[in-house]
Order: sequence, then C-alpha cells, then structure tokens
Amino acid sequence: MSNVIAVVNHKGGTGKTTTAINLAAGLTRYSDVTSSCLLIDMDPHGCATSTLLGKLDGEPPARSIFDVLRRAITPQDGIASTIYDENIDILPANPSLESMAKTQITDRLSKVVESVSTSYGWIIIDTPPNLGVLTQNALVAADYALIPTQCNGLAVPTLQHMKTVISKIQERQNVWLQLLGVLLTQKDGRTPLQRHVRRELGQVFPAADIFKTVITSNIKIEEAPANFQSIYAYDSGCLGASLYRDWIKKEFIKKHQKLEKKKVEKREAQEAGLEEKKK
Repeated sequence: MSNVIAVVNHKGGTGKTTTAINLAAGLTRYSDVTSSCLLIDMDPHGCATSTLLGKLDGEPPARSIFDVLRRAITPQDGIASTIYDENIDILPANPSLESMAKTQITDRLSKVVESVSTSYGWIIIDTPPNLGVLTQNALVAADYALIPTQCNGLAVPTLQHMKTVISKIQERQNVWLQLLGVLLTQKDGRTPLQRHVRRELGQVFPAADIFKTVITSNIKIEEAPANFQSIYAYDSGCLGASLYRDWIKKEFIKKHQKLEKKKVEKREAQEAGLEEKKK
C-alpha cells in the first residue's frame, strides 16, 4: 500500500504546491520506501500540473483527474509521466474540477487512490486553497495531512478551522487519517522567527505536530518550477534545497515512521478486540 499525503491549507500563498512538488521529488531521492511517487493535482488552477508537465501555455491536458473522477477513464489511463529528473508521475488537474466542487461527493478520490496504491510507494495530493469538496476528497483519501503555513501571525487563526475539518473527517469518514505535521514556510531569512508565531501555533497544535525546520523564502525555490525542475535538480547546494532535504531526511521520515507504528498498533488492537467479541 502507498503512503498517501494530502497537502492542505485553505489559505492561499502558503507554499502548498511548492512543498508538494519538492516533497514528492525528495521522497524519490531520500526515502527508502521506494523510488516511485504519484502526485495528484486536485487544484483546478493546476500549478503543479503545469510545472511537472513542462507546460505553461494554459492548455489543459487531454486526460485529467477530472475525467477519472467522473469515471470517463480509468485512473491508469489518466496518469502521465512528468519531465522531472525524479521518478514522479502525475494525475493532472483540469479547470473543470471546479464543477465537482459544487457537488457533495467527498469519497470518490479515495476509490481512485485505492486502485493505484500498489503501484506507488508515495502518493502526494495537492489541494486548492479552500476546505471545499476537492480538499475534503483529498483528506478522505489520505493517510496523512500535511499543513504548510506562512511564518506570520495572520496565518495562524485560520488553522483552527483547518484542524476542525480534519477532526470531523477523522470521526466520520477516515478513521485512519493522521496529522503528519505543520511546516512553517516563506520565512524572511533576514529576520528572526517571531516567537509569537510559534506560541500562537502552539495554541492550535501540540508542539510535536510543528516541524522544527522552517523553510525560508529563497529565489531558487521560486526559479526551480519555472525551469521545470525540483529544487534539488535545479540547485542542490542552495539554501532552499538544503532546507527541504534536511526536513525530509531528519524530520519527515522519522515522523512518518512513528505514525506508521502507531497505526499498526491501532489496527492490532482493533483486531484483538474483534477476536475477543467472537469468543
């Protein structure tokens, strides 16, 4: 089975797509789970799709996740190879996803993910900047939620709503969904991290759920997708590459392993409880 991660935040401009792409590329390089990764682009704007396919002309792909979700094609027929150096495939976005956002269907993506999960070690889902049906589909389909957020106090109050939505989905639709963590992004490297930002974050999330690594604003991070490359391929020695690489190797993978162990223990306890009831 794949490790499915929904990258979510209903506030725009938090670095969701940048993090989703560089996480996907980094996991194929630095994770020992497998070298294969699928990125599913659930954002109708399709920024991840454009950069991973090397197309900035605005022309939507002939086949997309929208076609898969409306069952016009199979998930396998919708998947495309990317131009990145890393072993990443994509289920591209399409502006027509907006029409699905008007429905109340929140479990269709989970069936898509299930059908392709054995083919990939990791599945990363990029989401739009809202908590509507498309984001909810991602959370229902995911094993983990990852929340990138800007390093300013204005971004913190919105996260309480994000936490509430995750909790509701855990209770009602996806009992296996776990919060992987909150990643601080877009910090001004010329100034120290304001203490009140971490303090306010700590009022919403436990300290253990806030990654220590902080991704600073870096021109190379912005240039890489415009050149259709991950930050590691574009400039492996730059600060942005070092930060994402260190976060993945020193924090992300360890946190993931810890949560996987917790999931196994929960499943074993459930199975033991069922066996006890049969007696």
